[in-house]
Amino acid sequence: MSPLELAFVVIASYLIGAIPMGYLTARVLRGIDIRQYGSGVIGATNVLRVLGRGPFVGVMVADVLKGYIPVLVAWYLFHTHDLQVASGIAAVLGHDYPVYIGFRGGRGVAVSFGVYAALGMPIFVGLVAVGLFIVLTLRYMSVMSMVTVPLGAAVFLLLAVFHVGGDFTYTKAIFGAFATLFVLMTHIPNIGRLIRGTEPKIGQPEDLTEPGAEAGGQQAPEAAASGHRPVRPRLTPR
Repeated sequence: MSPLELAFVVIASYLIGAIPMGYLTARVLRGIDIRQYGSGVIGATNVLRVLGRGPFVGVMVADVLKGYIPVLVAWYLFHTHDLQVASGIAAVLGHDYPVYIGFRGGRGVAVSFGVYAALGMPIFVGLVAVGLFIVLTLRYMSVMSMVTVPLGAAVFLLLAVFHVGGDFTYTKAIFGAFATLFVLMTHIPNIGRLIRGTEPKIGQPEDLTEPGAEAGGQQAPEAAASGHRPVRPRLTPR
């Protein structure tokens, strides 16, 4: 792996990951900045709350592909796990800190799932099954995110430790550790609401008026017109 190859993979993966699908979808369908609504992030969960199920599915698939395609291409071009992992990390960073819209993006869950799919499709399928079970039973997207992403990291680590499958290396587990750290960091407000019992379930509006919630600030014109609850722009990714 040469420095030039590393730079190419990282920059290309970041720029692909930074494509703000949730933001663009909201702009095209409603003419709004989705970061002024709901949880204030551009991810698929907020798209579900603000725009509905159809746009949610489209954004979810697109965000997964933002993680899957760069990592898969990195492997076919260079055949090294190190560049795969570098590509995955760059894609997640791009989604969380997109250069195109002022570095205010999402939480990286769907993109991390896409990276997991490229690193090990059977693991991805298993995580999707676990995620669906959590969503259908508990109806908390945040819990699904905070369980499945760390679970994927744990599976990669165990496969590396016990040399299962022959192609699962500690390098892949490094991506899982990175994704876990970012997902947990960006879900700190959700953890607080879960402890207080105020975390919204799927189908419920997000309450941003509770103590400690990140609400307030100037109301965007489009928010006032539509009746959606606007939120203050974040300084950290959600």
